[in-house]
Amino acid sequence: MSLAAPAPATPAPTSPTLPGDAAADEPPIAPIRVEFADGLIGLPERRAFLLSRAAAPGAFWLESADCEGLAFLLVDPFPFFDGYTVELEPAQLRGVLDGDPSEIAVLAIVTLPPEPDGVYTANLQAPLAINLRTGRARQIVLTRTDFGTRCPLSWDPAA
Repeated sequence: MSLAAPAPATPAPTSPTLPGDAAADEPPIAPIRVEFADGLIGLPERRAFLLSRAAAPGAFWLESADCEGLAFLLVDPFPFFDGYTVELEPAQLRGVLDGDPSEIAVLAIVTLPPEPDGVYTANLQAPLAINLRTGRARQIVLTRTDFGTRCPLSWDPAA
């Protein structure tokens, strides 16, 4: 099953400046509370987050609800990576899929470069599947993909 792109969320007040134009043309909505039943890879104890829009189009912030300062930059990978698809088995969406598959957003965690002119990378091998209606989410490790954990990211979609 290929999953839908995410709905927009509200900008986070603490968002740093990102490449690209601000998402001013996208309508604001309230941040979405997200619960990862199994936590994230490497952070199994961190389960509660808030998902909100970042400054760059197609980018989002996932901020920990219980650990101040812990946040991840996420990106909708489909417009940025030509040929990227996500085929998931029902078991991989256990606890996330509750009805309509179009309510599921697939987002990739972005690694920020250490220097200002460095290369951003996206983890396309372990994307997040987030139900935008219920807030339930899982990080899913893809075993059948040509994309890895550090794919260079250009802020121009499909560039």
